[in-house]
Amino acid sequence: MSQAFIDFCEGLKSTLLALEERIEKAQAALSSGAARASNEAQAHIDEAAEHLKKFKAHASQMAEAVRADLPNRSEAVNDKLEELGHEARVAMRHALVFLAESASKGATGAAGALQAGAKQAQKIADQLRHDSALTVTPQDATPSPTKP
Repeated sequence: MSQAFIDFCEGLKSTLLALEERIEKAQAALSSGAARASNEAQAHIDEAAEHLKKFKAHASQMAEAVRADLPNRSEAVNDKLEELGHEARVAMRHALVFLAESASKGATGAAGALQAGAKQAQKIADQLRHDSALTVTPQDATPSPTKP
């Protein structure tokens, strides 16, 4: 039994040593993997920083170009606004003339309709007056003798 116990302990020792060796290999692989990942991440960060630096320089150049061109554009925009302002005033005048003409035509039409209606109402009133008026006949015109 003591030999079995010794064999068991030797087996356990070799298994533990093998596990320890595997753990050390895993730690080494993990450390190298982490170092490699860290190096790759650092490379990406450096590359992104370089792209950002180039973009800032390019954006700065674009901003300077826009600032340099802005006075020229400003004059062109002001001229265009003045043109549009004059065209807008002319268009407004045309619109006012059109509205005035339309209102005049509408008023003339309405006045004509009211006048026609007034004439028709006058005819009806005359007709009603004639129909309802008492007509005096010659018989009614002679006074009847008064009785004492």
